[in-house]
Amino acid sequence: MHPELVPHNADCLLFDWDGTLVDSQYTNYRAMSGALATEGVVLEQEWFDARTGLSSAEMIRTLVEERGLRLSRSVEQIVSERDELFLKEAHNVRPHAEVLKVVDAMHRRLPMAVASGGARHIIEETLRHQPFHDHFDTLVTRDDVQRGKPAPDIFLRAAQDLGAAPSRCTVYEDSDEGIAAAHAAGMAVIDVRPFTEARA
Repeated sequence: MHPELVPHNADCLLFDWDGTLVDSQYTNYRAMSGALATEGVVLEQEWFDARTGLSSAEMIRTLVEERGLRLSRSVEQIVSERDELFLKEAHNVRPHAEVLKVVDAMHRRLPMAVASGGARHIIEETLRHQPFHDHFDTLVTRDDVQRGKPAPDIFLRAAQDLGAAPSRCTVYEDSDEGIAAAHAAGMAVIDVRPFTEARA
C-alpha cells in the first residue's frame, strides 16, 4: 500500500465507487453516450470526464442547461437506458490496483463503506464481480439521501451507518465534487487520482 494512501487516526473508511474503487470511467461514458445518442446528442468524453462526481441525472440536467437542449424523453428515462447499457458491461469493470491494496489491508481492521453518487442497483451488480465484494459493512448511494455530492449527505449517512463520528472518518475520492462533499462533512479526504489516473 502506498504511504500516501494510508489512513491516519481514522475510525472508519469511506470509499467512493466510480473512479476510486473501480475503473468504470470508459464504461460509464459509453453508456451515457449511447443513451444520449438516441436523443441526437453527441457527448464528448472530455466534457463527461470533467463531471464524474455528478450523478447521471445531474449530469444530464447540467448538459441540458449548458446547451439549451430539448429532450424527447424525461431525464429519468434516459438514465434508465444508460443504466441498462452499463449493466451489460458491468462484468468488465476492474478495480483500481492501488486502492484495492488499501481495501485488502484494512479489511477486518476498520469498518468500511462504499459511499457513492451512483445508483444502488448498478453498484450492487458491479460489486459482485469484484475481488472485494464482501469487504464492506455498508453501501450508501444516491438512492439513500436527499442530496448528492457535493453535498455531504452520502458521507454523513455512511458514517451514521457505521456508528462513527464524521471527524473520525477518512474518505477516498477521485472527483472535485466528492472531495468537496467530504470537506463539507468534516471528514479527512485522500485524493486517489495520482494513483489511479496513470492506470485508468
